[in-house]
Amino acid sequence: MKNTIFFIASGLISLMFLSFISPDEGFERTRYSLNNNVWKFKKGDVKNGFKTKFDDQDWLSVSIPHDFNGGIDGVNDDVFKGRFDFKFDPDNRTMYKGPAFYRTQFSMDDKYAGKRVFVEFEAVSLVATVWVNGKEVGKHEGGYTAFSLDVTDYINFGKSNTLVVRADNTNNSAIAPWMADEKLPYPYSFDYAVYGGIYRDVWLTITDEVKIENVFNTPVCGGAAAAVLTMNTHIKNYSKKEKTTVLTTVVYNPKGEEVTTLKRKKIIPAGESVTITQSESSIGDMFLWSPDSPHVYQVKSSLSVDGIEVDQFESVFGFRYYSLANHQPFKLNGEKLLIRGINRHQDMEGVGYALSNEQHVKDVRLLKDAGFNFIRHAHYPSDQAFAKAAMEMGMMLWLEIPLTGSTSENPLFLENCKSQMKEMIEQHYNNPAVIIWGIGNESDRSGGGEAVSNKVFGALVKLGRELDPNRTVTGCNFNYESNQNLVDVYSPQNWGGWYRNTAASYKPKEIIGEHGADVDVNNRSNEVFDANVDYSASGKPEFWSQEYGAFLHEYKVSIGEAYKDSFPGHFAWIGFDFASPRLERNTNPIPFMNQKGLIMHDHVTKKDVYYMYQSMYREASDYPMLYIVPSTWTDNKEHAKDARIWAYSNCDSVSLYNGDKSLLLGTNIKNAGPRGDTRFQWNNVEITGDKIIAEGWFNGQIVSEDEVLVK
Repeated sequence: MKNTIFFIASGLISLMFLSFISPDEGFERTRYSLNNNVWKFKKGDVKNGFKTKFDDQDWLSVSIPHDFNGGIDGVNDDVFKGRFDFKFDPDNRTMYKGPAFYRTQFSMDDKYAGKRVFVEFEAVSLVATVWVNGKEVGKHEGGYTAFSLDVTDYINFGKSNTLVVRADNTNNSAIAPWMADEKLPYPYSFDYAVYGGIYRDVWLTITDEVKIENVFNTPVCGGAAAAVLTMNTHIKNYSKKEKTTVLTTVVYNPKGEEVTTLKRKKIIPAGESVTITQSESSIGDMFLWSPDSPHVYQVKSSLSVDGIEVDQFESVFGFRYYSLANHQPFKLNGEKLLIRGINRHQDMEGVGYALSNEQHVKDVRLLKDAGFNFIRHAHYPSDQAFAKAAMEMGMMLWLEIPLTGSTSENPLFLENCKSQMKEMIEQHYNNPAVIIWGIGNESDRSGGGEAVSNKVFGALVKLGRELDPNRTVTGCNFNYESNQNLVDVYSPQNWGGWYRNTAASYKPKEIIGEHGADVDVNNRSNEVFDANVDYSASGKPEFWSQEYGAFLHEYKVSIGEAYKDSFPGHFAWIGFDFASPRLERNTNPIPFMNQKGLIMHDHVTKKDVYYMYQSMYREASDYPMLYIVPSTWTDNKEHAKDARIWAYSNCDSVSLYNGDKSLLLGTNIKNAGPRGDTRFQWNNVEITGDKIIAEGWFNGQIVSEDEVLVK
């Protein structure tokens, strides 16, 4: 039977449902969120802040997710004040890096005495120290992976309990990511903000003393061999007695149909852990996971002790196979598929790192709607909600550990990187969207140098292959060839046309991890750009214009499509503008903002280049689209006489009209742009009305329209 109980948390009444099941009925694992508890927050290192009776009434009240740099609480918003930029006021223009305390209360019914209680954090940046009822229960170093703490022995059953977390985002040579010198520009410091705080979900989980710790599903398919599913279930007996267990595993196909049930009996000694391996090759018709058909299988595991069910665990997997190598096309499930990739940071205006799960899902949708099929999550593992949404929407994933910029000689640094690598792989192992494990980004540019980076990178590649031999291990933009040779597939970046060289220098043969340009959304230009000209040293304001950014992306997208049979693909930098409190970013149009996003920091406002990708990567049969690119001529129609007007569309042809459609300015096909295949363009057009209108034609019908007002 099930009863309802109210938990009182710092004056907030939380309604939740717990399962009070008598011994002959077994036990149901229970999990509930601590996000909406009243959490009391204080920035700084608070003496005795961990103690149960500490007076926190004058602390700021917050909810989770929360970080203490991004402004989600309306108070702690300093990420755009820069990082140690003493050319400005050192007291008012510095992003806070250091410790902060969080405190909350929760109650636990005494009927749960004898069960196990775990506090689970999806991420705390960068170091978390946790106390329950004044006693330290654990510490976690690494800000982008989840961790769980067994707090059973510290719980006051039937009474109030105090949970305290100290979060610290201080730059630390023992923990990745590390900057060799935060006060200096690249390569000593890297290009994103390390926000501090409990910025992902917090959970309380109650289980039996014998519990399923994790399930790792390994589906293997492809070629002439039969598909095989292997499931490794990790179980721990926390009790002081030997237990006879039966593991029952039921597999459901993407239609929800049961395809197999497996059982295995195992005696587990007191305090011991075991792994039960189950394999199955008879799974019926196989549904393959792909971007177009993201089929996911469900696995439901249950554990019985002496014939009574005591624990349940759900997991997923997907059948798919691929080949990824440089100098040749990427293949998924035997078919060539150009990687049309995009990078993403978990950084948003007004919330910093503390995005809601709903926003993570919206971000995946925005990138999927643009036509991308692959997301590189830079430069750390994503939120579980983001990864789950990617799996369900058919977006392949490249996840990497935050080994960014500098590789420390501190021996603890390697151990920390290995720990973060292990946590990342274990936490995302079952997700079929994950194709690539990354060991780092530009992480040999300063710090220990070639010998140290080879030692660290080599150990991480070895660990990645041991933990998951079925996925590719890569690294991005390593300076030393010896580093590049360690990984399965090396990925350089290409900044031709932006930081150096010309757009025309883009001739990719390897999987490109980053390419792009900063774009100031308010900067417009009618200049005609040339792919053979190096604009990087020009200093011209047009260099930051929407038109130049679109021009550079257009050129490289066109090259990618032309080279699709000779290289795997490429990743545009980046989906969304993000904070970059690095010294040399203070002169950007938006100070301390990396403005290379296709969408602004609000995750709403799309730049022209977003629509360009839609026009190249989306099919009109699925998503007809048309976007007239506004420019300086929208402010002054006289400019149009000497300017180009162009539109992005995936239609067969586009017709352009003046005013009320009484004057046709021309019907064009997609035959313009830096390589003649990315835009619909009209030259030397005279505008006579107060607007222009465009119609997109597909299969003989008008399927899309757009218009812009002109002055």
